[in-house]
Amino acid sequence: MIRYKSITHERVEDAPFVGALICAVSCPIGCKGCFNQTLKGEPNKCSYIPDLLDQVQENPFNDGIILAGLEWSQQPRELVAILKEAKNRNLPVIVYTGYNIDTFVKRVPRIEEFPDVLIKYGAYNEKQLVLDHVEHGVRLASANQHIQSVEEIMNHSYQHAM
Repeated sequence: MIRYKSITHERVEDAPFVGALICAVSCPIGCKGCFNQTLKGEPNKCSYIPDLLDQVQENPFNDGIILAGLEWSQQPRELVAILKEAKNRNLPVIVYTGYNIDTFVKRVPRIEEFPDVLIKYGAYNEKQLVLDHVEHGVRLASANQHIQSVEEIMNHSYQHAM
């Protein structure tokens, strides 16, 4: 089972693919100006992961899944479970986190099992608002945010550890 707040199909601006955005259930970060604060008051939904991904794939416009809206690293077991099922189905995935990448990897150490997954990291910072910051075909809201594949992240971390 997986807990989530909502699912929004056919998102085109949040990933380098058209995807279904699946929102986590909480976020403790509290970014000033966060436009997802209202989601915290929504009721939680529960679904079996295969059923949820069946719903995603039933929409012919969805090419993958976008795990965003609130903080998925608050649900690390559920996150890993949905990533496993997405990998089995060859669905591309991007995970949004407001944490810096080191904190996210510490919270979800098993993320290294999914080298093709993209991670968008960095809290929204309205003081660093930009209009032309694009990575992996996605426009990012503030200059401190970045997108990397897990493979890129692990290679970068490994090089710094040497």
